[in-house]
Amino acid sequence: MPDSPVLGGELLRLVTAGMYDNPLVLYREYLQNSADAIASLRSGTGSVRITIDALRSRITILDDGPGLTPEKAVECLIDLGRSPKDPSIDRGFRGIGRLSALAFAEQLDFTTRTRASDPPTRVSWNASALRGLDLAKVDARTAIQESSTTTQISSGEWPERFFQVTIDRVRRHAASTLLNEDAVRNYIGEVCPVPMSTRFPLAEKVREFLTRHTDHFVLDIHVNDSQQPIKRPFNETIPLTEQFSAPYETLETSIIPRPDTDEPAAILWLAHTPYSGSISRRLGIRGLRARVGNLQIGTDRIFEHLFLEPRFNGWCVGEVHILDRRIVPNGRRDYFEPGPHLRNLENHIGAVAHQISSRCRRASSQRNKLRNINAAIQRLEAARDLVRSGLLLPADAGAVVERERIRIPAIRETIALVQAGERDAICEESMLCDHQFDELSVDPNPALRTVPPASLGTVQTAFGTIARSLPPDSALELIEAILEQLCHGHTSDHAMP
Repeated sequence: MPDSPVLGGELLRLVTAGMYDNPLVLYREYLQNSADAIASLRSGTGSVRITIDALRSRITILDDGPGLTPEKAVECLIDLGRSPKDPSIDRGFRGIGRLSALAFAEQLDFTTRTRASDPPTRVSWNASALRGLDLAKVDARTAIQESSTTTQISSGEWPERFFQVTIDRVRRHAASTLLNEDAVRNYIGEVCPVPMSTRFPLAEKVREFLTRHTDHFVLDIHVNDSQQPIKRPFNETIPLTEQFSAPYETLETSIIPRPDTDEPAAILWLAHTPYSGSISRRLGIRGLRARVGNLQIGTDRIFEHLFLEPRFNGWCVGEVHILDRRIVPNGRRDYFEPGPHLRNLENHIGAVAHQISSRCRRASSQRNKLRNINAAIQRLEAARDLVRSGLLLPADAGAVVERERIRIPAIRETIALVQAGERDAICEESMLCDHQFDELSVDPNPALRTVPPASLGTVQTAFGTIARSLPPDSALELIEAILEQLCHGHTSDHAMP
């Protein structure tokens, strides 16, 4: 047995290329580090400037946090899997996320200092050199020594204190995503700790709720030369189709208790809407989401498995902010490590998911009733138009009226199940159609005069057969088409020499 365990070089491949399948995750990792550093100053907020240089395939992320001393820079940025962060306070604590860019670029530089009198320290990782090593044959220590360097920067203008990440020569397979300014903005707005958009009608209520129970830390993040900081992507309404946008109606908040103390395990907010259907994923707001330290864990589908009908997760808008640090995000930060405290959280969220599903079903049932009522009223209106067209014999018109009138009680029964606010207008409309059937003294349609008198009885009998056999709108359309052809043929006969 060796005197000490050996960590193989493949460990580096595992925590870089093996950890992340979405290149945009590196923005989350570095902004998480910025958030932890700035939050340590207890200033409540901080500023980050992201510069995307697509021509040079370079990204820089500069924050105004406290920076690192040369000694701390080596300790934090060279050592692997060891972090001085406190898991009970900080958002990140494993000491591996800082290397995420090695999977997507050729060079990774960290430049930092804590005071203006000191030259900046730069720790560099050469991803090309790392990939050139036979990691199966070298240990992790050797791989780190071969691919990382530390230098002091003697020139250049730098902030008094800062921390900067430079991701250089982004690889081709990731460039279309990492260097796409719109994609970066959308991802940061959805995942990272940025303020709510003021266009969101419930923004202030959500902020007050979060501030009451958390530090609600946010970053002021700018991309390139934009003067507008990135905001969470909530808007005034939720566009569901080109014709309809769902409004935000009410805010529901709740506290999820811990199983063993009086402290909250998590807090939850839901923005209730009419639950009119699935929300597009591209909006960046759908689903019941999880956040730790105001950073999103996983995707909009993280709690989908707790819904009896997973599709209903895509109909809702809400967040669960985890406060119990015993509920630990896993290494990929796409879910949580198993344990009793996670099970407690899932039990409570499962109950919330059941309530959301019930709302969705009721709303769907309501919409189906309204669709059926509207279709029935439209049929009544079509029957009224057919009867009053003057194209039918009185007996046929009466038969149509009686056939449609027997549908009215069923319509009224359905209307009684509709919510009161929508019920009154529907009742008024259906009553109007009902009363219009009372007036049956209709003059013959002038267009019938173009039909030869000898054929008129046969034509109207045929019209009656059509009216008795087809729905009113289809019957009227077919009758008018036949009459038009008869009129056209009669005119053509008169025009012949």
